[in-house]
Amino acid sequence: MKLRIVQLTLISILASACITGLSAQSTDSVSIVKKFDELVLKWDLLAVELGKYEGLDKYCTDKPFQDNVIKTLEEIHHYDTLLYQTLAKKARYDKSSELKKTLKQIEEFETEFKGPSFLKKLHDECVGRREIEKDYKETRNDIGMNSYDGQVLVLEADLNKYIQHITKLMDHIEEHIHHLHLE
Repeated sequence: MKLRIVQLTLISILASACITGLSAQSTDSVSIVKKFDELVLKWDLLAVELGKYEGLDKYCTDKPFQDNVIKTLEEIHHYDTLLYQTLAKKARYDKSSELKKTLKQIEEFETEFKGPSFLKKLHDECVGRREIEKDYKETRNDIGMNSYDGQVLVLEADLNKYIQHITKLMDHIEEHIHHLHLE
């Protein structure tokens, strides 16, 4: 009789632990998705600003703004990694094309657009901005690509292309997350 009570107690404890673990895992997935949604919105606002020459100028010269961009990128990649791990676990049992596509996009995001490569891109753009500003007196009255305005447009277009690619990839990941019903 005592053995049966001990067995039932152990089973009850294990069942309770499993239920708690499952609800914690579910809560973790929801918080990861929610946080990723918040970061996508935050990135969208930063991307609009960074995509303009004035935003690049602010990034290059305003340390608090630069720190905010870097912190946002670090958070995005942190939650992106957590999201990848969650989806990779789910992929063991779910072989849907939506899940595979999401994992592939996260991998692309983590390899081609990871924080250090983006920061290097911004650093290179800051170097280009300094060169443009240094030559302002000589190029302000020029016409065409060599003019101050022409160089600004080229720099803006190059950075904007990169930022838009990141934004598009993040939007795709976010959309897939919601279709996978992780929340």
